[in-house]
Amino acid sequence: MWGWIAWIAIALAVWVVVAAFVGVLLGRAVRRRDRQVPDGDAVEVFPPTSAPAEDPVPEQHPRS
Repeated sequence: MWGWIAWIAIALAVWVVVAAFVGVLLGRAVRRRDRQVPDGDAVEVFPPTSAPAEDPVPEQHPRS
């Protein structure tokens, strides 16, 4: 019985280590991305342009 409890404890420990490692990697990626974004004063924000609405179904012309 103690063998199963040991394996469960080992699996739980590995899970925690892998989760912590992934969390550190994600945190570094977010910090690196945030460092690349310039300050709000230096960026000109333009309103989104909307494309002209097109008819989703093209007209079918009868063949003659």
